[in-house]
Amino acid sequence: MKAAIAVAIAVAVAAPSRVHADDDDDDSPVQAQRMRFAERGDSLVVTADLTRIFDSEAYEALDNGFPSTVVIRMWVYREGGAPVAAQLLSRRVVYDVWDEVYDVRLDGPGGRISKKVKFRAEALKLLTNLDGVPIARKSVIPYQDHFVLAIEAELNPISAETMAEVRRWLFQGTGSGLDRGGSLFGSFVSVFVNPQFAAADRVIRVQSQPFFRPRP
Repeated sequence: MKAAIAVAIAVAVAAPSRVHADDDDDDSPVQAQRMRFAERGDSLVVTADLTRIFDSEAYEALDNGFPSTVVIRMWVYREGGAPVAAQLLSRRVVYDVWDEVYDVRLDGPGGRISKKVKFRAEALKLLTNLDGVPIARKSVIPYQDHFVLAIEAELNPISAETMAEVRRWLFQGTGSGLDRGGSLFGSFVSVFVNPQFAAADRVIRVQSQPFFRPRP
């Protein structure tokens, strides 16, 4: 048990950054959000909550029998520098009006997981909670260097090109690097730092507090 706890806290939180996690300026294209990081095996993982992408209208719409899709793109980058890793998740839910259950499909670095849940709040949690999701290999995160995680989440992307790129990226494998390139991850600056908002029902962009891996 002690060894497991040590692994869980091996990624430490750095000093506060220029953007404070308590800031919530709706006029800003990027919101600060506190997240939890840990090491798991050869990977760095994150735990975070993206529920804010759903407003009350979108939440109510989960019951209408039409699919709702959340696409989540993530970049790990050196504070003030370039990204070193990227990851992608696609999550989809459809309410089965006959069986009165929510069919949820989760696509990500671990492959595809399908779940059926009874309550709408459970479906929302599956769509928007990041629970120990791999975001980078530890080998690209040197000890003591400060990094930040940037996340862009889209609710119901309209662009067919975006969804085609999502499917291509997911089906190519489960790596977490930028080596595959492509328009989805090829330009961190144009997509996140200097965003052109995508055609979607809603888009949010959040940034974590700085973090680092302390030496053992």
